[in-house]
Amino acid sequence: LARVSNPSHIPRSQRHKPADGASVGNDVVDDPISANDIKLLFPGLIRVEVLDRGDDHPLRRPGVLENSSFLKEVPPSSNAFRADDGESLLSPNACCEEDNDPPRGKMTPHPQISEVVLWEANIRAAGVRRLPGPIGWVAAYRPHMHVLNFRGARLNDTDAGSYWSGYPDVYGPSDENMTRPRFKDATIGNAAGFMATRSQIEYFHNEACPGGFLPSYDSRHWKGDSLQRHSTPFWSGGFQLFGQCYLNRILSLEPRKFERQLVYHVSNNKQRTISRVAAAKKFIRAGDFYGQIMKVKERAEQFVMARDGSRRRSNLLDDDDDNERGAWEI
Repeated sequence: LARVSNPSHIPRSQRHKPADGASVGNDVVDDPISANDIKLLFPGLIRVEVLDRGDDHPLRRPGVLENSSFLKEVPPSSNAFRADDGESLLSPNACCEEDNDPPRGKMTPHPQISEVVLWEANIRAAGVRRLPGPIGWVAAYRPHMHVLNFRGARLNDTDAGSYWSGYPDVYGPSDENMTRPRFKDATIGNAAGFMATRSQIEYFHNEACPGGFLPSYDSRHWKGDSLQRHSTPFWSGGFQLFGQCYLNRILSLEPRKFERQLVYHVSNNKQRTISRVAAAKKFIRAGDFYGQIMKVKERAEQFVMARDGSRRRSNLLDDDDDNERGAWEI
């Protein structure tokens, strides 16, 4: 469990003023965090597929996945790959193991980590933050939707803060590139589901989610037929939690934990439903995406060192080993 001492309200960082009007800067690394903001964080999932081995696969053509979005702006860190053979530190077995031959359904047998891909996900929407121990370093996604919540607060007030991958001008100086995206198909990183304890579901229903999290959906918040207005990704795919309930999705940066937050889309059909031209914009190898997040972490460490001196960087690194052994629950 994360332990946060003292007040529920701690002033959020105003060092950097985001272009999208969020109440917290895009340069938050190890800043103090309030108990209220800790309650906005929730470990989430990201869906993946394993490339099939059929003929003429659009994503297996030379240069396609090597030119995924923003690999030049945020090149994967070498620390995310093994020194001996250059393979990702992630294992494909946590999410996608299939030892049956022939495989079940459309699953790919004996997958390699280089075959595991994410779609509708890229680094531009992500950030990193070092949370109180034993949680440690995480990747962070902000809440998705721009709406007023049932308390009348702006969604931007529910951003707990992180160090954005685009800070300060990684993607270029234009207004669009200076704005951290929230709800765009190419960046969202579909969660494909969620896991929660009974007490967490009670918190969702009674406090976090406007109109409640559980049926009967008869409050004023739910207009018309709620089942008609919302799709499957909203109800079972996590959009309700990370959009309407204003939770910030986080993923551990420890590789053995990160790989367990990947969920196999076993129909394995998205990889062939996109044109070759759009493939590089929509798909990325899971290992490369993890490497990009690790690169953002390194940039965040460099930012802290420049801001506070080398002593702070030493403290950040000294805590990493302890954090990796800690519990992973909020």
